[in-house]
Amino acid sequence: MKKAGLSASEVTFQKAMLDKEDGVVVYEVEFYKGNTEYECTINATTGAIIEFEVDIDDD
Repeated sequence: MKKAGLSASEVTFQKAMLDKEDGVVVYEVEFYKGNTEYECTINATTGAIIEFEVDIDDD
């Protein structure tokens, strides 16, 4: 959420799960604020953000 510039009280969590990608254990996190969806993949060992995507629903 820090990367998105948001606090926990501002967002709605949709998904947070532990997974493995290319032999690396990661957290896959998905959350929303209004019509904006945020998806983040985080290295479970180091806490480094591997991938961060923002999708705005214009409907």
